[in-house]
Amino acid sequence: MGFRQDPEFAPLINLFPGQTAATEFVVPQKPTKAPVLRLDALGREIDEHGNVVNVTKPSNLSTLKVNINKQKKEAFQILRPELDVDPETNPHFDERMGIDKTKLLRPKRMTFQFVEEGKWSKEAEHIKLKSKFGEAQAKEQKAKQAQLAKAKAAPDINPNLIEVAERIIIKEKPKDTIPEIEWWDATLLQAGAYGDIVDGTMVEDKLKKEKITIYVQHPRPIEPPAEPAPTPPQPLKLTKKEQKKLRTQRRLAREKDKQEMIRQGLIEPPKPKVKMSNLMKVLGSEATQDPTRLEKEIRSAAAEREQAHIDRNIARKLTPAERREKKERKLFDEPNTVETNVSVYRINDLSHVQTRFKIDVNAQENRLTGCAVISDGITVVVVEGGNKSIKRYGKLMLRRINWATAVKEEDEDGDDKPAKRCVLVWQGSVAKSSFNRFTVHECMTEAAARKIFADAGVAHYWELAINFSDDQT
Repeated sequence: MGFRQDPEFAPLINLFPGQTAATEFVVPQKPTKAPVLRLDALGREIDEHGNVVNVTKPSNLSTLKVNINKQKKEAFQILRPELDVDPETNPHFDERMGIDKTKLLRPKRMTFQFVEEGKWSKEAEHIKLKSKFGEAQAKEQKAKQAQLAKAKAAPDINPNLIEVAERIIIKEKPKDTIPEIEWWDATLLQAGAYGDIVDGTMVEDKLKKEKITIYVQHPRPIEPPAEPAPTPPQPLKLTKKEQKKLRTQRRLAREKDKQEMIRQGLIEPPKPKVKMSNLMKVLGSEATQDPTRLEKEIRSAAAEREQAHIDRNIARKLTPAERREKKERKLFDEPNTVETNVSVYRINDLSHVQTRFKIDVNAQENRLTGCAVISDGITVVVVEGGNKSIKRYGKLMLRRINWATAVKEEDEDGDDKPAKRCVLVWQGSVAKSSFNRFTVHECMTEAAARKIFADAGVAHYWELAINFSDDQT
């Protein structure tokens, strides 16, 4: 599409001085009439001289997406070099580079590629042969296997021509030499040989009779060579309502089984529980025949049931030793616990006799070990034991004892002193205890007090208590 130059706008031509423009404009003339269409016998277009006119066929303006993609692919076709039939024949081809010759020029297809049966097993066998015999021998072995498989597949193959593979030689354990006498007979024969035995019999004088006893020697049992049983699943935690429902179901199931056994005659039915209040209901007309005898039987049966109930309670009752063991289990931890809990307390003043007595006696009653070291201006108490005992002792030291009122009578009107208190310096667990029992020590100097802890191998307890400040509480 273009614009014709209007001669009235001549100054526009001189906008660019270096450019020469034509002053005359030739306007093409329109054809006066339509061209004549001439066709030959074959229907081709010809000119007035009879020559065939080559007319370019216009392309279709509307087409499918498949045809468009095909045209683009043909227009932008990538030219790739042609490979040899077998790249391994090329001396410059190196398969160690990890290049797969079959996938070198093949485009990646986003489709499922199903693996043929036996592909991975063949590759594993090839890798095994390569690692065992080397690369050259592995190729040779692979070729032999392929040839052997091809021979087996043929229907009319002679089985004598099939190559037999090499057998794997299993190294057998050398057999033990036959001893001159078995070890179980050597302890019974005096001569230590079978020379005294003739035709399977021997004289009793040649035997060691003291070795023959009434005991039978059994071999040590050996567990069967089987895999251990899997661990059972963790039981489900039930609520109180579910536990009650489960107990009811078990009780009903037991009662149902009992009734079924009574119906089959396996067990005797229980006797009716006749009492004086339900005498006429249970026995009916029989109660009026001999009431004295029936009353005597009913009272004896009731006494028998009561005595059986008392006997069952006595059988379930714990013995004094079992009661003592149950109480110890409730108060103390198991004796075979791995860890030992330790608590370190710091007290400003432990001069009160009653408080000192409480600390000592409670430690012994709770089966705690440790020591209480009383020094000038500071007291350090270390206790070791089970978790339950340590908790009870901590309540005694921090809650039950009122340290503000635990003073001597002569100090009640004394000088101004810091408030008496007890603080927990450290609490934790150790592998084993450092003390054998609980003892109370009074030391004149800090060096003597520190030596008590150093002898037990826990001098750091003393250092913790000395360097402890009230800001750390």
